[in-house]
Amino acid sequence: MKMTQTAIKRGVTFFMIYLIAVGFGLFSLARLNVDLYPKLEFPVLAVITQYTGVGPFDIEKVITRPVEETVASVENVKKVSSTSTQGLSLVMLEFEWGTDMNQAEIDVRNNLEFIKDVLPKDVSTPMVFAFDPSTQPILYLAVASDLHGQAELRRISEQDIEPRLERIPGVAGSFTVGGMRREIKVVVDPTRMRAHNVSIQQLTAALQANNLQLPSGWVDNKEQEFTLQTAGEYASLEQIENTSVAMINGSVIRVRDVATVADGFAEQRQRVWNNGRPAVMLMVQKQSDANTVAVAREVTKRLKQIESELPRGVRLETIIDLSTFITRSMSNLGNTAIQAIGLTFLVLLFFLRNFRSSIIVAVSIPVSLIVTFAVMDQAELTLNIISMAGLALAVGLLVDNSIVVLESIFRHREEGEELREAANKGTGEVAMAITASTLTTLSVFVPVLFVPGIAGELFNDMV
Repeated sequence: MKMTQTAIKRGVTFFMIYLIAVGFGLFSLARLNVDLYPKLEFPVLAVITQYTGVGPFDIEKVITRPVEETVASVENVKKVSSTSTQGLSLVMLEFEWGTDMNQAEIDVRNNLEFIKDVLPKDVSTPMVFAFDPSTQPILYLAVASDLHGQAELRRISEQDIEPRLERIPGVAGSFTVGGMRREIKVVVDPTRMRAHNVSIQQLTAALQANNLQLPSGWVDNKEQEFTLQTAGEYASLEQIENTSVAMINGSVIRVRDVATVADGFAEQRQRVWNNGRPAVMLMVQKQSDANTVAVAREVTKRLKQIESELPRGVRLETIIDLSTFITRSMSNLGNTAIQAIGLTFLVLLFFLRNFRSSIIVAVSIPVSLIVTFAVMDQAELTLNIISMAGLALAVGLLVDNSIVVLESIFRHREEGEELREAANKGTGEVAMAITASTLTTLSVFVPVLFVPGIAGELFNDMV
């Protein structure tokens, strides 16, 4: 074996190569993202369109069917399904596994442009969503207080806490659930509307037309330019009540003549309790390429500072931290690897009764693992339970091969041969057997790369 002979003759050179490889491995280990599962890209897109106040039958007729017919021509579409409910159309597109979902999303958006003029004027713009598991919240925080009500807690969460969290590196966004959201309600009286001969469409159009913020040009001179902007948005309930809806027989019909304007709260469809008390929940999402553990730690570290800047009595409490489970899983796998190295060393020492030979195998295991991290970094893999399971399998194969080679060399040494000669002959005798054994093991796992569907995507990191 020429490689074995070269390694024996050029021991210092190969030792330096190993040191360089270990250095790259340690550097890559610091760069690897830690996550619970591999990065998955589901080949599914959702097209959501809202049309308030319209029934399911009409939604199906004027929105769902045109959208289905338009997006069905997109390349690699495998299945199209839809659901039409009160005021909402949901069209699901399932693509072939392996489809470039970024390009698929662009194609769907381009196709939807063709039916924009066909859809009713009051319908919302169709929204296209891709399913990305990496964007799920990594932290669930409770915003609680004994001094502030639910409405104030939601306002504090949305206006004071969310902007501070979103400035943290690696945080993609945050959103608030629960609490009460302020809402100006215009409660229409059908009897008064019939008496004044005013329709709900007239009332809606009047409110929309009088609640606009529009640019009004500019004024300039030789040295300066001033932008003009009209204050067109409502600032008080009185302005809403005095809005003109129609003019009948010279009389102006205002909003207060046909409806009651109230400053209240939106209907609560979600409620959050923390430790038996009403609270507001804040969810934090990470960027798709960010390290889950690092982002969660940074957010947790900043919580005390953020809490000190909030109004008196507001507390931030961590309900769920997904990084804790990930850290525990990785810690368990790390501890198992250390125990495996120790047990391997002890078993070899018991049978070979040679400390130097046993320590060689014990050192080869962590060196091989560290070098593997460099390959994982270049392949853009993450440290997750699947890739760590693959490393565990690789360690078992490595230990088996190491023991076979070491025992062959040890036998030649017991026969009285010189160290270099024993290493050369011992390795050469079992090289073919080890190669055949390794290829046999690989032949079992390589087909996993060609497994279709989510199973293949999930276990690619193991192979």
